[in-house]
Amino acid sequence: MVSRKLERLISPGKWIHNLSVLSLSILSAGIFFFVLSESVSYLIFRDKIKDYTSDVLVRSESLLVQTESVKTAAKSHVNIGDSPCTNENILHLRVVVWPYPLIKDVGYIIKGELACSALWGSLRPTLSLEHFDKKWPSREGVWLFGIKLMDDISVNGYISEGIMVTLSPFVFRRFETDMYSKNFSAVVGNSKHDRHYFNIGPDAPLLDQHDSVPLRFRVFRACSLHYDLCVAGGGYFTGIFSEHWSIQMLLVTVSLLSGLMIYILIMNRAELNSSLSARFVKALKNEALSLVYQPIYRIEDGQICGFEALLRWKDERLGNISPEVFIPLSEREGLQEDVTLFVINHAIREFIHTAIQNEIFLSVNINPSDLDSEKFRDKLLGLISEYNIPYKTILLEITERQGGDFEGMKIHIDKYKNHGVRFAIDDFGTGYSNLNLVAALDVDEIKIDKSLTSAIGTESLRYDLLPGLHELFRSIADKIVFEGVETQEQVNYLKTFWPQSYAQGWYYSRALPLEEARKLTIRELN
Repeated sequence: MVSRKLERLISPGKWIHNLSVLSLSILSAGIFFFVLSESVSYLIFRDKIKDYTSDVLVRSESLLVQTESVKTAAKSHVNIGDSPCTNENILHLRVVVWPYPLIKDVGYIIKGELACSALWGSLRPTLSLEHFDKKWPSREGVWLFGIKLMDDISVNGYISEGIMVTLSPFVFRRFETDMYSKNFSAVVGNSKHDRHYFNIGPDAPLLDQHDSVPLRFRVFRACSLHYDLCVAGGGYFTGIFSEHWSIQMLLVTVSLLSGLMIYILIMNRAELNSSLSARFVKALKNEALSLVYQPIYRIEDGQICGFEALLRWKDERLGNISPEVFIPLSEREGLQEDVTLFVINHAIREFIHTAIQNEIFLSVNINPSDLDSEKFRDKLLGLISEYNIPYKTILLEITERQGGDFEGMKIHIDKYKNHGVRFAIDDFGTGYSNLNLVAALDVDEIKIDKSLTSAIGTESLRYDLLPGLHELFRSIADKIVFEGVETQEQVNYLKTFWPQSYAQGWYYSRALPLEEARKLTIRELN
């Protein structure tokens, strides 16, 4: 189905345009899904950093708890004096340290040196604690980092009340080896960030410094509720490009398919916009419509007495569109008022000088709903005032397709007549343009629909109606206009039975562009 759709949409004459649309669609989809993927990836990354930092904080708190527990247990067993390193005490230390995985050793200090411990036993000679990298005092003791016990052995420890608790070198090792956290880093310090106890991960120096970190390096901080202890965790956000190649291929595939769907939707929308309704709305908005003028002749002497302004639409792609198509279309779309305003405005501005100079009328079609429109009233009366249009120069032809409020129409017609506007019933003999409408409204003309005119000289049922029509309108024959007069036979019939009436149609003249209508008027009237 998609292939058939594409084959129909990508026509040879538009392949460059369509290829551009397709490319932009795929590019837009790619950008969208890239941004979406990066956003989701960042949210996941941020949560991982938070979890990582929180885990390091929990481990740090556990380390403090275990350190304090070991120290307390080691102290409680014996009153530490000048000789705490008995075999019994050392055995006790080994029992004390055993359950605590974060503690490597615990021992007794004599004269500032480590005399014995659970791991080393009794030390001879004792080990000096004077060589270390960092020293941070605490409330009850002191933390020493990088203590050089031997040439190849350095430890971290906590010293308090003659007891040294040695921390396991593997306290934070899992954070550096776990596949989900090995690329993250952390620094464990105090809340003021002026004491750093432990550095974890490959990028710990970035967190250890107080300067700004690189753009794609993200930092999250978490602090303990029980200790003066905070952890700054961070890592480089590498985004979707660091994911497995299968994830990247999935992103590309989704982007291509989504771009293709966007392209189809755009082309469908373009086709929809190219539909008749959409194109007519566009033409009306851009004033891409035009007017032609068809002369109306007196049957008796064949003299021009007026012109009817007719709307025409020539679409740039579809060509000429019949009024029988776009007028009902405009009514369905609720555009009839806009159409009427367009016609009345352009017809008067284009043709009114010719009409006034030659003392002929200008006829314009309107819808009954236009009579109740303030926009239409203001426009028409404004133009009448602007051009100082004489009485009876403007003729409005009412086309009633749906029935209506005849009494309301009559009230509006009477108001317009006070400004010299005349009225005609258009398309008599079709739809709702019947005797009821004629009887209800005080109109100046009745235009006989071309379906009745075309019956002249035929044996159709409509031809049989003409004699009755003549009897009905004989007293007002000078108000009758026959539309669609095309043959000599029709003209002969009208000259015989309706000499005082009027006619318009191709027999006399087709609808003419503005300049041709002006030339015809000058030629025949002057």
